[in-house]
Amino acid sequence: MLYTITAASPEVEDFVLELQIESNATFADLHRLIRQSCEWDDFKPATFYICDHRWRHERAIPEKSFEDDTMSEVELGDLLEDEGQRLQYLFDPDERRHLLMEVSHIAFSKHIDAPLCRRKHGQPPLLQLEKEEAPQPLTNAELLAQLNAAALADDEDDDIEPTDDDLFEIEELDVEGFDFTEG
Repeated sequence: MLYTITAASPEVEDFVLELQIESNATFADLHRLIRQSCEWDDFKPATFYICDHRWRHERAIPEKSFEDDTMSEVELGDLLEDEGQRLQYLFDPDERRHLLMEVSHIAFSKHIDAPLCRRKHGQPPLLQLEKEEAPQPLTNAELLAQLNAAALADDEDDDIEPTDDDLFEIEELDVEGFDFTEG
């Protein structure tokens, strides 16, 4: 199985990374691919987080740990099961800087010899910020729109049509289910 994983930064508006990697590769392999694609050295320890659809952390996969399974022990296929599954790659734990990632495509009959960066757009965030710099994170809506646009950019051959099933309609809101009290 071949995963296409799209990554974006909440700090850098036009940065998009599209990676291809086999399901039997480890999170350590994905970590090395990200570092190589962004031209980062191994300055600080990193952690992957498996996230739910609202980017809440469900499971951590650290680079080094005495308690949890580490990146080198966990294969991608053990935890990544569906297109649209989300991950966070924490590359600067001191400043809580990260990349937001999504499994944008799974090809069941395709294989590659080695993980690769299929597409890179824009400049990645700096690995280490200067003290004066403070990242201006994108809103969740802006980042989600960026991830969706990146995922659909090269999918003309995949016959995947975006749907409106997940859009929120204000008319669907049931205000009777909310308790509005002044506190």
